Amino acid sequence: MVDGQARRSLGLDVLRVAATACVLLSHFGLFAAVHWHLPHADLMFVAGPFGLAGFFVLSGYLIGGMLLRIVEAGPGFRAWRGFTLRRLLRVLPTYLLWLIVLALVDPPTHPMAAGMFMHYFTLTQNFAWPMSGDNWFGVSWSLAIEVWFYLAFGALSLAAAARWGMRGLYAVLVGFLVLPLLARACMPTGLPWDAWVRKIALLRLDAIASGVVMAVAVRRMPWLDRHRIALGLAGAAVLVGVLLWWTLIVRGFELRGWFARTFVFDALQLGVALLVPMLLGLRHASARVCACWAWLSDATYAIYLVHLSMLLWAFQLVQQGIIPFLPALALALVATLLWAAFSLHIIERPIRRWRLRLATTARAVAGAGV
Repeated sequence: MVDGQARRSLGLDVLRVAATACVLLSHFGLFAAVHWHLPHADLMFVAGPFGLAGFFVLSGYLIGGMLLRIVEAGPGFRAWRGFTLRRLLRVLPTYLLWLIVLALVDPPTHPMAAGMFMHYFTLTQNFAWPMSGDNWFGVSWSLAIEVWFYLAFGALSLAAAARWGMRGLYAVLVGFLVLPLLARACMPTGLPWDAWVRKIALLRLDAIASGVVMAVAVRRMPWLDRHRIALGLAGAAVLVGVLLWWTLIVRGFELRGWFARTFVFDALQLGVALLVPMLLGLRHASARVCACWAWLSDATYAIYLVHLSMLLWAFQLVQQGIIPFLPALALALVATLLWAAFSLHIIERPIRRWRLRLATTARAVAGAGV
């Protein structure tokens, strides 16, 4: 998330909204396909990894820019503390609020519910092991990946940069790209890919690191801007190629071959990353249009967090014969948007304003030599 309207990018807002739309399509579309007994209904899930690739690359690009600026200004403990606090305040308040709401309204039915809740509270539900299979707060796995990347990469990259400068950050970045890939390559192919590979935090840290690579590339390679259309078309071609392969050749969501299970993420991340230079150049003359995209972009975090729970609750009403299927889908979507608006205006934006005031005060104190 870019703090401050002056530094907003319309293209990145569009990317975030498109990624959210892919995730919504995967879940709402699956429910519709199952309800209407469509063949290969699980293929609707394929939209999910495309959306998550967008989220991860975008997140890496934004925090990569932050870390590069910190390293150029001079990394230190205060810089690391500010970066970490800023990231956690962006993610945790909304997450913890919905976690508490879920625990009160729809507590987990797992036999070890208390321990399970603590895993969710500490974002270790999928740290190195699969999540509970009951789909309680099922979308939270990606938030755990983001938070652990913020903590681990932020600390290691800034510590390395304090000792060796920008080369230290690059070395840590290479490690975060290579080690998760090697770990995925070592996973037994007999284990379910979705639960044991796609959603394990330690195996997916390279997803966000790929966005950091693009942040470095955009900053260090100005020629990318001159070729942004060609790069964007190449990225789109990669994504379309993966989509066609998955739907026409694999013809199922669960991947079984070693190569596909290991490298499909890299293909998706590459495709999205190549779109970034083109999206950075996206402009629109209407301030109102840009403001609409900005609002939708800001609301996507809460939309992502709550939409699956809303959908499952609405589906329970269908199963109980209270409302028909299509009105239930509409109800779930409207409830999701209402909660997102509440979260954005009551929680997220006030916290963001407080973060900005805190950062401004810290810079003023530092400038005064206090």
